[in-house]
Amino acid sequence: MKLAYMMTTPEAGTMPLCWGGDPPEHILSRVAEIGYEGIELQVRDPGEFDTAAFARMVREAGLVITAVSSGPVTAADGLFLTAADRGVRERAIERLTSVLRLAAEHRVHATIGGMRGFTKWAPDRATGLAWFRSAIERLLVSAESLGAHIVLEPQNRYQTDFLNTIGETLAFVDELGAPPQLAIEGDLYHMALEEKSLVAALVTGRRSGRMNYIQIGDSNRLAPGWGSFNWVDILETLKATGYDGWLAMEFTQKPDSETCARQAHDFLRPLLDDR
Repeated sequence: MKLAYMMTTPEAGTMPLCWGGDPPEHILSRVAEIGYEGIELQVRDPGEFDTAAFARMVREAGLVITAVSSGPVTAADGLFLTAADRGVRERAIERLTSVLRLAAEHRVHATIGGMRGFTKWAPDRATGLAWFRSAIERLLVSAESLGAHIVLEPQNRYQTDFLNTIGETLAFVDELGAPPQLAIEGDLYHMALEEKSLVAALVTGRRSGRMNYIQIGDSNRLAPGWGSFNWVDILETLKATGYDGWLAMEFTQKPDSETCARQAHDFLRPLLDDR
């Protein structure tokens, strides 16, 4: 397994769960120096920064882009796929299409997490789910034409009121006919709040063949090692299921991003080394 840190792209500013606010070249150089191999991007609008120049900075730092996420879109622009206003829903689809285009350029996936919103914003739950399904179906058409992939992130009940667990999210993928452009990811913080067993949920996700990415933070959403998760059990479970992909850091940046990045790397790296 390989370690990636998460950062905002230049137009997105700061975000509580990743490194942002500093010049991109500074963040990239520090992340690489600490020992990370990849960088996950939190993007607000790919049309508002020089994506080619940014990609060069990533390469020059000796890193690779591992995924493109859409978290800042909701905080900055209020775009959701289940917004009550149809115009907002349309703009959300347009924005996600641009995120998909950026992901396709780097041959990585685009993640949909909080951008799905809440079904309670619709006249009824069935309508909200229908809005979301229609949006995903349209985005899948774009993904296929671009050669891109969409990853759905199960999130806890305080972030959204549907697709809260690995099982629910897999069931939704099945309802769509399990299109090859659609997968899921695991986020340990969200999983710990919603799953009966964190380890069992990881096994379920991996056995499905559709869980291809893991975001991590500790039980209190601080850097790994500063909470109460049993990291040996978590990492050994992933190893036992044959997972050799990315572990992307997503947690509250306290006391500061550099301290957090070093803590997470230095805590996790020895646990990943084969003995």
